[in-house]
Amino acid sequence: MPGETCGRALICALVIALVAVDQANAVMSMEQIQKTAATIRNTCAGKVSADIDVVLGIQKGEYPDDPKLKCYTLCVMKTMRSFKNGRVDDGMMTKQVDMMMPADLAGFLKESIGVCASEPPTGDDCETTFNFVKCMYRTDSEHFFFP
Repeated sequence: MPGETCGRALICALVIALVAVDQANAVMSMEQIQKTAATIRNTCAGKVSADIDVVLGIQKGEYPDDPKLKCYTLCVMKTMRSFKNGRVDDGMMTKQVDMMMPADLAGFLKESIGVCASEPPTGDDCETTFNFVKCMYRTDSEHFFFP
């Protein structure tokens, strides 16, 4: 399937980027982070047919009750390998934040991850990830980041 191939290629590109960053023992620049986020955003928005303007509203704390937006958050988190077996994988998220984000931002994000990953799953993966993302924004909107 074309979409499946694209998804695999995206995951491969992310893994290569993470390995390269890890080997360099450095974090990504904000420009690199934004480019990677845009790639993930466009791929996942297309995959679940989410309106890109609604998706962009996440960064501004706009969370309408939109099933496509909810499944967009799941797509992003699965792409980043931070959601598995119906739960947020806070360990993987923390590892990725440490590898990719500048230290001044990483600390804030890890605090929010710790708070929000403890929320119980809803039984619907899209709803669970959507609630997690909303919690991250509520916990620290100033340092919030989500593709």
